[in-house]
Amino acid sequence: MFRDKFKINTIMVHYVFDLDDTLIIHRKDRRIIYGAMEPDLQLSNHLNKCNGSCYIYTNGTAGHALEVIKRLGIKDHFEKIYSRDTIPYMKPHYKSFQAVQDDLSIRSNETKEPVIFFDDILENLEEASRMGWITFWIHPDAIKGEYYHYVSKSFTDIKSCFQFLETK
Repeated sequence: MFRDKFKINTIMVHYVFDLDDTLIIHRKDRRIIYGAMEPDLQLSNHLNKCNGSCYIYTNGTAGHALEVIKRLGIKDHFEKIYSRDTIPYMKPHYKSFQAVQDDLSIRSNETKEPVIFFDDILENLEEASRMGWITFWIHPDAIKGEYYHYVSKSFTDIKSCFQFLETK
């Protein structure tokens, strides 16, 4: 069952990424200095291997998300940014997830494409799981992920997660 659940390289998928503390890691007590960010070729290479569409889904602003993905050199990998200033509710509110799900459904072909969601906050993953999304917890305490029924798999960082997915 586990293997079948993650055999995603042969089907089209919606990859939905949280930004802060999922795609990028930063200290909460320090401001992000955009000028210090550099392109991340390894992350870009991983995103190139995604078999489907990639999206940012953040409680930050669209401007913040856009600036980060530009600086990392990964902007071209993403089709859309869902943020607190582009959808009516913020995560983990179910209406926020419903707004994203509705938009993804419009973007899908006639078949329902699976959604894989990457986030660092358990409450967000729990709501995503209720939507039927596959959930990946990106967090330093990833080893504890097995204790949460709504976490499909957990990793300490996004690149480890990508390495796992690329073998499936």
